[in-house]
Amino acid sequence: MRNGAIEHFEARAVFRGLLDGEGFRDRVAGVCVYRCPRCNRGIRFRWRSFYHAHDNSAFKRRLRRAFDELTPRLPTEEQGCFDFHCAGCAAPTRIVFSAEARDQLTYHFEIYAALVGAGTGTA
Repeated sequence: MRNGAIEHFEARAVFRGLLDGEGFRDRVAGVCVYRCPRCNRGIRFRWRSFYHAHDNSAFKRRLRRAFDELTPRLPTEEQGCFDFHCAGCAAPTRIVFSAEARDQLTYHFEIYAALVGAGTGTA
């Protein structure tokens, strides 16, 4: 990565524990692990992390706009983003996912990609 560019990573390149099945791909079931491509730090997420993340960005306005410009639009009703800084290298990271409500109490989250900026070092 050069000049602070934001890189795009497919879900399977940075996540472990995602499910594939008939009618869905890269679905979060229980727990999944994100592995930072900058420092290799593993971060565990539960499915409810994605539920709570929607519209709660950890980024300041300028950084959020930079990520917004590069965030792909998914062909889905509900698209969500999970913004955070890696605990290992502080790389700004956005997880792009789709959310599908089965009923008022059940959501399914499918991970599409991770957008990752420059980190400040390794853990």
